[in-house]
Amino acid sequence: MSLPCLTKPIQWNIDSLGALSYHTVTPANMRISTLTMRNPKTFLPQNPLRVMMLSFLTLGLFGALSVTLNIIPAVAGERIANTTASEKPAEPATLPMEQKKFPQGTLYVLKVPANARYKVSPMISKTLASIDSQLWKTPKPLFIINGGFFDPNNSLTTSFVFKDGIMSGDPRINPQLVNNPKLVPYLPKIFNRTEFRVYLCQSEPGKFQTRYDIALHNAPIPDKCLLQDSLGAGPALLPQLSDFNEGFVDYNAAGKLTRDPIGVCAKNARSVVGITSDGSVILMMGAQDPAHPKSSGFTLEDMGALLKARGAVKAMALDGGSSSSLLYKGKAIFGRVNQGGNYIKRPVKSVLMVTPL
Repeated sequence: MSLPCLTKPIQWNIDSLGALSYHTVTPANMRISTLTMRNPKTFLPQNPLRVMMLSFLTLGLFGALSVTLNIIPAVAGERIANTTASEKPAEPATLPMEQKKFPQGTLYVLKVPANARYKVSPMISKTLASIDSQLWKTPKPLFIINGGFFDPNNSLTTSFVFKDGIMSGDPRINPQLVNNPKLVPYLPKIFNRTEFRVYLCQSEPGKFQTRYDIALHNAPIPDKCLLQDSLGAGPALLPQLSDFNEGFVDYNAAGKLTRDPIGVCAKNARSVVGITSDGSVILMMGAQDPAHPKSSGFTLEDMGALLKARGAVKAMALDGGSSSSLLYKGKAIFGRVNQGGNYIKRPVKSVLMVTPL
């Protein structure tokens, strides 16, 4: 599969009021529109920009060029400390990780309050790496949890990943996914699965703040917001389970289940993320009990209910099973056990990480 080239150079213009305009040919499937201002005249502050940086990424293999404009406003947002060169912000308070035992396993929960001086963002690797790999430890994170789906045979992602406004992982260029005849009927659903999003939004003139959301991949970007990062996986768990709409399950004419690759109703190790009404983020992993490898674990409905009990109004599943793993303060914890009761250490393709601002 090949992606189209940009056939014209991009020309950026910023007028005296800070309105942004450009002229180019934008391929629809490059999703460039989400990397630029949806409504620049109302989004941009009328004072000058402190930093404007054009980042160019050349995909030589596909002959495509994608361009993104990253804008840092002159007035910091609510999550950015206002300091001088001689001042250094104090280290943010460490967020505690809750650990709670249930009959079917152990639950690990980290909550990132909306006003905490931490950011939740995705990261993707060129290769597969276990959760305790040095690859994930720069910048130094407080917490890491496994992220989206991937193909262990070719190490390519099967979930969309955006990082710093750039498409970093694209399942549409995974040949083992797009050329699999059993999956072709489900590709429209697979390419529109739920994702965790990080926006930079204008809260008021001259002020910007980070905002989190969980939405389908094709859902529009809110007005006065830029999509900074996103990590796809799924299915959505809250406000309701969307396993069928996202192509995770299917049924025949008689109503018999014919497709269920992630075992929606089976007990297993699970990784999930949720967002509360005040914008806090809840990251959660359910681990199996080593003493009961065949009968322990959590269903997706279990995880949705546990997130809802902690105040989540939106939630989604991440990759689970053997991929379920986390790192907290440098210590790795794995979720799935083998028949001998030993935890499985599986390399993953992408993660969500919590880092101090």
